[in-house]
Amino acid sequence: MTVASKPRLSKKVFLFILIGLLTLIAYFIYFVGTVNIVDQIKQVDLYYYAPAFVAFLVSVLFSTLAWRSLLSNLSIKVTVGTALLFMWTGLFFDATVPDPGWSGDLSKAYMLAKTANLDTARVVATVVGQKIIGLVITVIDLVLGLVLLSRSYTLPGLVLIFIAVVSFMSVFSLFVLVYLSAKPKATKTILDWLIRAACRLWRGRWDPTDFRLKAEEMLNKYHENIRVLARNPKALIRPVAFSFTSWAFDVSITFLTFASLHYPVPVDKVLIVYALTGSLQAFGVSFVGFTELVMSGSYTVLGIPAAVGLSATLLARIVTLWFKLAVAYFAFQWAGVKVLSSRKPLAGTEHLPLVRARPRLRHCRR
Repeated sequence: MTVASKPRLSKKVFLFILIGLLTLIAYFIYFVGTVNIVDQIKQVDLYYYAPAFVAFLVSVLFSTLAWRSLLSNLSIKVTVGTALLFMWTGLFFDATVPDPGWSGDLSKAYMLAKTANLDTARVVATVVGQKIIGLVITVIDLVLGLVLLSRSYTLPGLVLIFIAVVSFMSVFSLFVLVYLSAKPKATKTILDWLIRAACRLWRGRWDPTDFRLKAEEMLNKYHENIRVLARNPKALIRPVAFSFTSWAFDVSITFLTFASLHYPVPVDKVLIVYALTGSLQAFGVSFVGFTELVMSGSYTVLGIPAAVGLSATLLARIVTLWFKLAVAYFAFQWAGVKVLSSRKPLAGTEHLPLVRARPRLRHCRR
């Protein structure tokens, strides 16, 4: 029996985290002051701060239940424990891999499909469905936060521009994701572009026939399963309800961190900052250091003292990043063991549409 080596973080990931941490340290040394931060941290009330860790765990649990409900809608039966394991695995990739916000989603889909011997396209359809629900919640959060803010504050022009840009990117991402999921021709067009680009890059040294057939087969299965999800709106009530519950517990972490500093914070400020950082995370730019700067800077612009805002940000990130990373790392290790030990034939593909075989292509010509 071959013993697989333990997964390790790359040097680039560590370098990325180090740069972000150094940037953050420079920020609060020169703009806030370490003395102010230390004074704030010393006043943390554990009676309010400790429940923030529980709230985060409950948020992940409800997010897992939302994903499991979508899996159930496609007749994929998995236990809560299995879904939770791969949800945590996805969170590990989200926290460590700088990408356009898909590393965690695709990794949990792949590892579940590999372990449970499921068709990958079916699992990916559920992941995309959950992503769409999450983007809808983020857009609602942004709109609600802006409405509440506009009634109470007059924001600087640059701040409004930043919020408008992030809002536009959120809505645009949601539109693109829905459009590509609903239009098979659009995804196949993109596939053609990618293959042509690869052909130009390798200049006829690559035959894309097999790749095209496999990719088109997976896309067909993916779109078919997306249609199955969309045809039964009532079945989406549970995953949507679970997602909103997960969002509520996640937002409560911010309230608990401010409460632990004995600083009451208005709902509108929390909602808008949470939506901004959540949107950036969805775009893959929520890396260590940058997220903290955006959060603390946003609090300062909205009238919260800089020392309080940065202290609350650091406390919240201990929960939502470092605590998450610690738990997710162990889940990542265990999930790797489960994937390596799975050796069963592929199941669950008997009712999926087949792709007709096409004549073999020569190099990059169709």
